[in-house]
Amino acid sequence: MHKTTVAAVIDSAQFNRTHWLILAWGCFIMLFDGYDMVVYGSVVPRLMHEWQLSPVEAGTLGSCALFGMLFGGTLLAPLADRFGRRRLVILMTLLASLAAFLTGHARTPVELGACRFVTGLALGALVPSAVNLISEFAPAGRRATLITVMSSFYSVGAVLSALVGIALIPQWGWQSVFYVAVLPVLAVPLMLRYLPESAAFLELKGRRAELDVLLAKVDPAYRPGTELVLASPDADAEKARLPQLFGSGQALGTLLLWVGFAMCMLMSYGLNTWLPKLMANGGYPLTSSLVFLVTLNVGATIGALFGGWLADRLGTQRTLVLFFALAAASLAALGINPGPWLLNTLLVIAGATTIGTLAVIHAYAAQFYPTHVRSTGVGWAAGIGRLGAIAGPMLGGSLLALELPFQENFLAFALPGVLGALAIGFIRVRPRESAGVFVAREKSV
Repeated sequence: MHKTTVAAVIDSAQFNRTHWLILAWGCFIMLFDGYDMVVYGSVVPRLMHEWQLSPVEAGTLGSCALFGMLFGGTLLAPLADRFGRRRLVILMTLLASLAAFLTGHARTPVELGACRFVTGLALGALVPSAVNLISEFAPAGRRATLITVMSSFYSVGAVLSALVGIALIPQWGWQSVFYVAVLPVLAVPLMLRYLPESAAFLELKGRRAELDVLLAKVDPAYRPGTELVLASPDADAEKARLPQLFGSGQALGTLLLWVGFAMCMLMSYGLNTWLPKLMANGGYPLTSSLVFLVTLNVGATIGALFGGWLADRLGTQRTLVLFFALAAASLAALGINPGPWLLNTLLVIAGATTIGTLAVIHAYAAQFYPTHVRSTGVGWAAGIGRLGAIAGPMLGGSLLALELPFQENFLAFALPGVLGALAIGFIRVRPRESAGVFVAREKSV
C-alpha cells in the first residue's frame, strides 16, 4: 500500500473550502485582536481630558494590555502544545470579549488598567495559537502568504477601531468603542462547530480517527485508512518545552528573534497609541490626527499582504531585514514635517514596515520552530516582544512629557528599526527540515 505523511498530504493539497474556512477564522481572530489593542489609541485624548491624566499616566495605562499579552504569550500560549490550538482559541476569545466589554464600565484608572490587562492576557495566548493553526494547515509555498494575509487583518481591526471612535465617541463617549468589542463572543458557537483542530497536533497526539476525517477535508484525494508514516517527537514532546527553544544550537537565534519581536512591537504599539497625539502636538487638528492613524494602518495592511508575497519568494529573513530598514528610514523622514502628499506616503510606508512587519515576523517564528514546541516558541517570542510593546506607549508618553522637538520624537521611534534589522540579519539560517515537522521516528499506521 502507498505510504504517505501528514505533512505530504497538507503540502500537496489544492487550496479548497477547508483552507478558506481556516483562513477566514484566522482573519476574524486578527481583526478582533487589532480592534481590541488599538482602540485605546482612539480614546486616549478624550480619556486624558475627562480623567485629567498626564501623558505618563496615559502611557502606563496603554501598557497594561501589553503586560497582559506578555504573560498570555509566555504562560498561556504554550498550553496549546498540550491541549490543542482549537480549545485555547475558543476560550481566549470568550475571555478577551468579556474583558473588553467590562473596560467600558471602568470608572477609575485602576479598573480600566485591570480590564486592559485581562484583555491582553487573553489576546497574548490567542494570537500565537491562531498563527500556528494557519501555519500547520498551509500548503507548501503558501505558508508565509497565508500567515501574513491573516495577520493583515490586525490592521483592518485597527482601522475599524479608529473609524468606530470617530463615529461613536463624540456622541456616545469613549466607553462605546469598548462595548462594540464584545461582539466576537457571538461567533463562539460557530467556532465550536466549524473551527478544526490542527492536523499536526492530532498527529502528535495519535488521534488517528479525527486525523483521517480532517485530512480528507484538506485533500479530497486522501482516503481514510491510508498508511501514514507518522512524525513524532518521541520523548521530546513530554519534556519541558521552554528549554527546547535553546537546544540544537538555536539559543542565539531564539534570543535574536526575541529582540526582533520587541523592536517591531515597540514601533507598532508606540505609534498606534501616540501618533494622533504626536501629530496634534505638531499643529494638526485632532480629527486629522485620527485620520493619520487610519492611514498608518491602511499602510500596515498593504505591507502585511505584500510582505507575505515577498517572503515566499525572497525569503522571510531577508524580507524582515528590508522592512525594518525601511521602517527606520520612513519614521526618521516623518520628523522633517513634510507636505501633505509626502506625509501620507511616509505614513503608508511606516505602517507597512512597522505594523505590517508584525505579520511577517510571526510567519518567520512559526517556520523557525518544530511542531511540538511551535506554540511555545511563537508564544514566547511574541510574549517577550511585548516588553517592546510595553515600552512603546511609555516611550511616547515620556517623549511628550519632555516636550522634545517634533523631529526628535520620530527619530526615537526610528532607532528600533535599525536594531531590529541587525538582530534578524544575524540569525543563522536554519535547515528547512529542522524548522518544519519534527521527525524522530517512523511509525506506519
